[in-house]
Amino acid sequence: MLIWFIPLPMALLAGMGFVAVFAGATNTPIACTIMGIELFGIESGVFIALACSTAYLFSGHSGVYASQIIGSPKHKLFKGEKGLSLSEINKKRTKK
Repeated sequence: MLIWFIPLPMALLAGMGFVAVFAGATNTPIACTIMGIELFGIESGVFIALACSTAYLFSGHSGVYASQIIGSPKHKLFKGEKGLSLSEINKKRTKK
């Protein structure tokens, strides 16, 4: 269990995971951070922002909205994907 390694309340860790999943899946870390603060209170804001940012960065260029356009790549390796939609990127990757 994560609670053995991170000395935070289990309810806070569950809340962080709850909003981080949405942040990674939708590529919207700021909106999910605000949603988490609304749901779990301002005192957990820093932890929720950290979880949402981490999930966003590690999700890569994938998400639940296939028509979402990449405005700025998350890493230098993905700079060729700027301006493409997630569905175009997926098609490009499956051709390889």
